[in-house]
Amino acid sequence: MALAYLNAGLWSVGNGLVSTTLIIYLALEHKASGLAISLILAAPEFAGLLRLAVPAFMARVRRRKLICIVAYAASAVVLCAVPLVSWPELLPSRSATITALVASWCIYHLLEYSGTITLWSWLGDLVPGRIRGRFCGHRERWLAAGGIAGIIFTIALTWLWGKVLPTSASWQPLAASAAVGALFIVAAVVPLILMPAVEYMPSAVPRTPWRALLRATFQPPYSRLLAFSCFFAVVNGITGAAQNMYPQRVLKVSYAGMRTLSGMMRVGQSGIAPAMGRLTDAWGNRPVMILAELVIATGPLFFLLATPERWWWLIGAYVVWIAYAGLNVGLDNVKLKLAPEDNNAPYLSAYYAISDLAYATSTVMGGVYFDQLLAKGRDAKAIYAGLFVAGWLGRTLSTIFLFRLPEPGALRLRDLPGRIASWRRVAASSVAGRE
Repeated sequence: MALAYLNAGLWSVGNGLVSTTLIIYLALEHKASGLAISLILAAPEFAGLLRLAVPAFMARVRRRKLICIVAYAASAVVLCAVPLVSWPELLPSRSATITALVASWCIYHLLEYSGTITLWSWLGDLVPGRIRGRFCGHRERWLAAGGIAGIIFTIALTWLWGKVLPTSASWQPLAASAAVGALFIVAAVVPLILMPAVEYMPSAVPRTPWRALLRATFQPPYSRLLAFSCFFAVVNGITGAAQNMYPQRVLKVSYAGMRTLSGMMRVGQSGIAPAMGRLTDAWGNRPVMILAELVIATGPLFFLLATPERWWWLIGAYVVWIAYAGLNVGLDNVKLKLAPEDNNAPYLSAYYAISDLAYATSTVMGGVYFDQLLAKGRDAKAIYAGLFVAGWLGRTLSTIFLFRLPEPGALRLRDLPGRIASWRRVAASSVAGRE
């Protein structure tokens, strides 16, 4: 488990150095449209459909650890293409440069996603179910801490680049950050090499992978988890282009400023993630995710309030998004809890592929709709405002799917008074014992 934490930390440093925000800012340097931004957000998820074949590939190769290591290492190699294609003179036009950026970003994610399925199947065997919530909480802390380090590195790199090379093009420090990030992702493979393979566990070789995919998709309780994941993904996708373009085009927030906000959010997530893990073990994942989602839903309202003169309202969105730590920990735990312990890879594959397809489709539709409204002469501020309100409503409504999620042992609202009374008795007896 310690090696798994180290892997998460190193990978997250790389991810902080070469984030979606960086790719979007690179694309905007080449005058990318709303549709192009949507494709950067969505294309990796479309490619991710191919990972539905990962369980069948695992069943044929029968080397889960090897597949995981090769997939992550290859993703880092592909990521090195990002700084290369960003070179303005390398490709004949701006559209070709944007296309190459989207393609390399897409292939990188396909390989990374394939590694993620095998990694979580592997972790499901390594971590006992009774402490898996705490494991996910501590792993989330490492992810957040690594992301903070990556953000500090990328901000420092872009600042120093401007000081040392003041006449250089603005895309160059962004491309350099991507190259350094790829090196950290390569380093994250080393802990995986040292982790025990546990190939003797039944889930290391998926059984009837294609039929298991169908069971995961259409049979409760996993289908209800997929329903929530898809609905939440659609809401995020529809507002994705507007939410990523508004800070740069309307509020004029710099790349360093956006990464600073992300770093602040990750500091908060790092602080609360272990506590979220303990709560999921004690209460179940469902109540923790519901509370987190209701807080997260308010984020777009802060975008609505932010203007170029009052840009600081944007900070509020990143404060409430600290609650993503609770949602992420709960989802990481429940996606394994609801899957069969001896055949989890097909269920994990269905979870990632279907929800990401929903996100990708809605993101492209949202980007096209955004561009069409602008082309028709609609007021851009009104378009942004409508999408932000829709984002708040949609995220709030998504909690309905969580209430319907069956989870044995999860705390229910009608059980809360009895649980509180039990905690008080335990606390009282503990105090009496000390006295």
